[in-house]
Amino acid sequence: MKKNLLFAVCLFSIATFTAKAQRYVSEVFPSATLTPNVVYANNFQVLTGAPVATNLSMDVYQPGGTPDPVTNRPTIILMHTGSFLPPYINQGPTGSRKDSTIVEMAKQFAKRGYVVAAMSYRLGWNPAGSDVDIRKGTLLSAVYRGIQDAKACVRYMRANASVYGVDTTKIILGGVGTGGYIAFAYATLNNTNEIALPKFVSGTTNATYGFQAGLPYVNPVALGDFDGYGGFPTLNNSTNSPNHTNGVQFVFNLGGALGDSTWLEAGDAPMVAFHCVNDPFAPYGNGTVIVPTTGQPVVDVSGSQYVITKANTLGNNNSYHNPPLTDVYTTRANAVNGGQDGLFPLVLIDPSLVIPGNPFHGQAGPWEWYDSTVTVLSAQAYGLTAAQGTAIYQNSFLTNPDMSVTKAKAYIDTVMGYLNPRISRSLNLLTGIEKNSIEMKYPSNYT
Repeated sequence: MKKNLLFAVCLFSIATFTAKAQRYVSEVFPSATLTPNVVYANNFQVLTGAPVATNLSMDVYQPGGTPDPVTNRPTIILMHTGSFLPPYINQGPTGSRKDSTIVEMAKQFAKRGYVVAAMSYRLGWNPAGSDVDIRKGTLLSAVYRGIQDAKACVRYMRANASVYGVDTTKIILGGVGTGGYIAFAYATLNNTNEIALPKFVSGTTNATYGFQAGLPYVNPVALGDFDGYGGFPTLNNSTNSPNHTNGVQFVFNLGGALGDSTWLEAGDAPMVAFHCVNDPFAPYGNGTVIVPTTGQPVVDVSGSQYVITKANTLGNNNSYHNPPLTDVYTTRANAVNGGQDGLFPLVLIDPSLVIPGNPFHGQAGPWEWYDSTVTVLSAQAYGLTAAQGTAIYQNSFLTNPDMSVTKAKAYIDTVMGYLNPRISRSLNLLTGIEKNSIEMKYPSNYT
């Protein structure tokens, strides 16, 4: 009897050690619990007409299916794509915290032991503006508001750490597409001089948008500072979880870019990036942002390849570099990233997927998937016709020609396999992470 009991205790101890060893790297919980529609802030949004005070909400995912002995957990703030416009209005089937990609990633992170806040942020800009100042200025203002919202969300999670079991010293910020732009800017933009560079200065005066020739498009006096404090009371609400810090300890990006490479400095948070090399909207290196809604150029930025290279040169990513990881994801990334650990380039290598006449000449968002019926019905709910909804669904294949649930989840599995060991090393979540034994899951014709 005693031997059997001892054997059972040993088995339990081994199982517990295994779970601890894999936590944050692989899934150790059978499910994720969801607390939907949590209001984390309120601020002024401009979609049409005058600014309107709007509740900003998030969905909180936590480990589920079995009790979690860890009460202070690293937390991921996750931001969606969408070009700062509502889904379908942006001429695409994605653009909210309910996107399939966001929901799937949030669940996978939660089942690894993280708390995840999938947040919405303020939308609104004019992609069809009659001149470049309108397009550029309204987009940069949207990014600025997005940074303020993300900081309000981080502060809210710190203010409510006991409610959600948050380790306030280990907060990670990540974004997909547009959310990736916010994440990179959040981690690097901290000086008003950085938004006064020549490319961020208006060439015209426009009273409708508050632009003045020779001055930056973004006016902190009116919109509030980077943290979301101050500004005109009709344009910015300063009461969103004040008296809490909003620093983050790690940043990751899927298909976004950095507004300007000079923003990135030594001491900024460690970064990891995933990027389609031939992304038609966000450049892989230095290049110009193209608006998916209209196909027009907006502003020159630095893509993931340039950002991670510079971050590595500055030593910002040293926390996860040594000793080198040797898992299958790292091996694949190292074969195509030019020796830049932390960068996972995604290269289309199947010539059968190149569509003649495709004006975009590249894939974007291979981790996304969407349903035709849902797309059409949802587009109608936004005031579009069924024909317009069908066109939006069909046009999405121009940059995701073989879209499917299987393909998207395979890419998300790759993101998880490459990203989580680096987060774990940088935040000291585990010791001895030398190799991730999870099998690489993306199809052989993708990299």
